[in-house]
Amino acid sequence: MSTVKKCPGKEGFERINYLYQISNLMATKNQSCHVAASLYSNLLVNVSRKTVQRLDIQTKRTLCKSCRCLLLAGITCKVRVKKQKVTWTCLHCKKAKVFETRDRNYECWTEKPESLVETLDYSLGKDSETNKKN
Repeated sequence: MSTVKKCPGKEGFERINYLYQISNLMATKNQSCHVAASLYSNLLVNVSRKTVQRLDIQTKRTLCKSCRCLLLAGITCKVRVKKQKVTWTCLHCKKAKVFETRDRNYECWTEKPESLVETLDYSLGKDSETNKKN
């Protein structure tokens, strides 16, 4: 029997990663490509819903909820820090995201060690190829 464990949702993860990278590229290229960046971000969210995979919290925080534009500080959004709050305002739809900064030791549940159940290796290295042959 093979010891290689199949990775469920590998194609979905790869597609989400690719769409995020191309959205980032389009957003940083110039201001006229913002529609294309929003389109790719919208596709990213739709793929994650269709494949029933959750987006990472850091990925979610960089997407505008209303226009789905990629929020990049100084390029597609402005960032303001006032009284223990960080406000990200989208320059296209003027929608604001507010993050509280009261607790300096706060970390998301996904960043805590007890949230990690299993680590899947999606790389195709020599070890996985030799296990497939055996």
